[in-house]
Amino acid sequence: MEHMADESFKIFHLEIPLQSPFSTATGTIESRSIVLVRVGPEPYGWGEAAPFPGQDEPIEEVIEAAKAGEWTPTLSAAVDQATADRDARVAGVWLGDEIGAAMSQVPISLAVGLDDPMRGVMQAVDQGVSRFKLKIAPGRVGHVARIRRRFPDAVIGVDANGSFGSDTIGEIAVLSDAGVAYIEQPVVNLASMAVERLHEMVEFPVFADESVRSVADAERVLSLQPVDGVVVKPGRLGWFGALAVRDLANAAGKLWRASGLLETGVGRAYTDILAACPDAFISDVAPAEWFLETDVTESRYRDGYVMVPSGPGLGINPTTLA
Repeated sequence: MEHMADESFKIFHLEIPLQSPFSTATGTIESRSIVLVRVGPEPYGWGEAAPFPGQDEPIEEVIEAAKAGEWTPTLSAAVDQATADRDARVAGVWLGDEIGAAMSQVPISLAVGLDDPMRGVMQAVDQGVSRFKLKIAPGRVGHVARIRRRFPDAVIGVDANGSFGSDTIGEIAVLSDAGVAYIEQPVVNLASMAVERLHEMVEFPVFADESVRSVADAERVLSLQPVDGVVVKPGRLGWFGALAVRDLANAAGKLWRASGLLETGVGRAYTDILAACPDAFISDVAPAEWFLETDVTESRYRDGYVMVPSGPGLGINPTTLA
């Protein structure tokens, strides 16, 4: 579905079913509703607003705001992406060159939902994947140890989506024996005593994810002693916001990792370019076709790796908007 504001700004609303349901501590989704943003005139720049159900604003708000010339958080991020893309295309430079992206391919690190995670990991291992981010929730952490026993050499991180509290945070302690590389957003309030307790129980780093929706958010959470790093999502921060948060993390001597929102290949390309930077820590990169039934860009998956796009601007264009 196309919506035209004026000749310099156009959006495309797409409903794309998932290959299979994806469950996290905040719920289960079966499809993705996203808005691609195109800014012009040619050469066009592209961005993607992909609000995640239960975590971001409803897609209907994105569409109505775009038609009214107003902004929502993920629409603003998408316009920021598209503007950066177009500016770089006009200048004839690749976005990756501007930020020191040095890798032509990045190992896939696959997010695995709570629905039969062992099966999801086994299928991915058969296709050359060795890095995983496993979703967890209170009462649902046992699969991490089982997967570790089955795949002793895999890199495993976990993501709680803020689902634990002071009464359940102790459940995470068992993951110390599972060789976990990191945990994302164990609780909603990262300034709480629960995070301090967690930091005393485990040795793996604690990352802020949903708590980082702006540069100001990043400044605040990076000042918290129990927070070891931040998740940098261009889909929430925009391109320039993502770069600013990366710089803040580096200046604070803390970690950062790039991640996305189950976007199409357009949104994922921004994450992939960030993940190609040598200072990124085990970023979330995976081909869009791993989750979506259809994508709007050509596949960049090769034997357990995602090929980082290169060329003017973002380095890719949508091949179909059907």
